[in-house]
Amino acid sequence: MKFCVKLLFFLAIFGYILNQLYDTWLPRNYIFDAQTLNEICNGVISKYNTSEAGNTEALLIDVRDALAKHYGDEYINEYKRDDWVFNNAGGAMGQMIILHASISEYVILFGTAIGTEGHTGVHFADDYFTILKGVQRAALPWSPEPEEYFPGMTHHLQKSYAKQYSMEKNSFALELAQGWIPAMLPFGFLDTFSSTLDVYTLGKTCWLTGKDMIKNLIQNQKF
Repeated sequence: MKFCVKLLFFLAIFGYILNQLYDTWLPRNYIFDAQTLNEICNGVISKYNTSEAGNTEALLIDVRDALAKHYGDEYINEYKRDDWVFNNAGGAMGQMIILHASISEYVILFGTAIGTEGHTGVHFADDYFTILKGVQRAALPWSPEPEEYFPGMTHHLQKSYAKQYSMEKNSFALELAQGWIPAMLPFGFLDTFSSTLDVYTLGKTCWLTGKDMIKNLIQNQKF
């Protein structure tokens, strides 16, 4: 009993410290800016008919290349088909490729070829979800009407909030998360043990995420 009380006390103090650093020290490590990413995405989207079938991968590659042109290849990973992985979290299933991962930020291309619906999770980070193609709908627990996000629009999920969300088939987005990224990882991993048992995808996701976090910490000196 005493151990549990001490553990809870330690976790409370640790959480308090992390929360204080969230708005003070942590933002000093950020490379990306949600507004800038939105502008880059809209610049690419304007060249495409996003309701047209068959151009999705070209759109995603162009978004990646535009990000690399603005931020540099040292911060934006190459686009490789082999680096796409499934993601099961909160009851939703999608596809993602990691463009950048560090302790304080990640940037990914996320979407679904066939559609999905689930829980956003509750995160120690702010999440910015810029729709590239298709549509995302979301709702807070007290909302009788859905929020709707179309190509070029950014859905901001604030730290510690949760929503139900859905994405229609052939919907993809650029996602930026800023905050304590390691605290987000269990949400993306636990479905492996509770339902999918897809340990290959889990291992590949851990490898790609960990490799990029270490690279940005050592090579780019970015937390």
